[in-house]
Amino acid sequence: MRILVAPDSYKGSIDAASAASALARGLAHVWPDATIDRCPLTDGGEGFLAAMLVPRRPAGAGGRLVEVETTNAVGERVTARYAELDGGDTVAVELSSAAGLVQVPRDRRDPLHATTFGVGRLIAQAWARRPFKRLLLALGGSATVDGGAGLLEALGARFLDEEGLPVLRGGGGLDRLARIDTSALSPALREAEVVLAVDVTNPLLGPRGAARVYGPQKGADPPRVAALEAALTRYADVLATATGVRVHDLPGGGSAGGVPAGLVAIAGARCVPGFELAAEAVGLDARLAGCDLVVTGEGMLDLASFEGKVVGRLAARCRTRGIPLVAVVGMVTAEGEAALTALGGAAMTLVPGPMAVDEACGRAEELLAAAGSRLARLYPR
Repeated sequence: MRILVAPDSYKGSIDAASAASALARGLAHVWPDATIDRCPLTDGGEGFLAAMLVPRRPAGAGGRLVEVETTNAVGERVTARYAELDGGDTVAVELSSAAGLVQVPRDRRDPLHATTFGVGRLIAQAWARRPFKRLLLALGGSATVDGGAGLLEALGARFLDEEGLPVLRGGGGLDRLARIDTSALSPALREAEVVLAVDVTNPLLGPRGAARVYGPQKGADPPRVAALEAALTRYADVLATATGVRVHDLPGGGSAGGVPAGLVAIAGARCVPGFELAAEAVGLDARLAGCDLVVTGEGMLDLASFEGKVVGRLAARCRTRGIPLVAVVGMVTAEGEAALTALGGAAMTLVPGPMAVDEACGRAEELLAAAGSRLARLYPR
């Protein structure tokens, strides 16, 4: 039996590589004769650098990690990493390394003030170290809803109010935005190709937009959500005036709190599904060939799992190939399970019974291994 174990990370609990190892260990305990291929995946968030680097090491294409000092979404100093690929011609960055939600304690999360400025500082340092031809920016896991304005500010753009003064950083400051000055924009954005690895298809604005869908996850109560929606609407209007590019309804524009909006309008960036970039890098299609079963997983299986996330995209791939797929998940909604079933997949929870979320997160590796064994005992061979 040939099994591909290809989970995403379980946010706030365990990374994709460790999850894949735990699931594989549990499966092998029951099926010691099975051929198990561990293939951790990402949709453009945590794990993106690992996916980009691993296949390049044996190929000798110049993949390496570089550490720099920058700041996170609330201005605290952090050490972040980026990857130099293709001999340094390509730089890959995880936005969450300098604006990640997991870096901010729950009681300090406020997207009205959280900023992507530290991500821009990271990119500026990468350019100063060695000018690159291509920037891959993975957008998952952000704590921000600032439309990428902080990132752009760190790279030379100026966001000004009616009096010509800089607006405050964070999504809330955009409500006073009147003009954008890009005359001093960094060559990192003017000369390099900018590719955004997005993990959702949501637009910038509206009921499925950055503020209304993702604001509450990042600490915004209903009044803050309304304020962010108004501020992002003003931002989109000013961007359109400054650049002639309309980003209000841009597919994927709501990713990472609207980061694509600013970068598409100002830097000519293009959005690419992060899952597809990672799938190409790890040779996913070749590894699916001849598989008898695919085991994947994530923390929460819901409708969002089918808007660019790993489980949804992998399930669609398996359906076209007639490969059974099981998703081992922390939690599952009825809508998420129905969507997976419609793609021919099945879901099971990693916990055997009722358990507090904090306890499950702390025991993720143990529970995933046990779930792998439980799956193998239940699965018909």
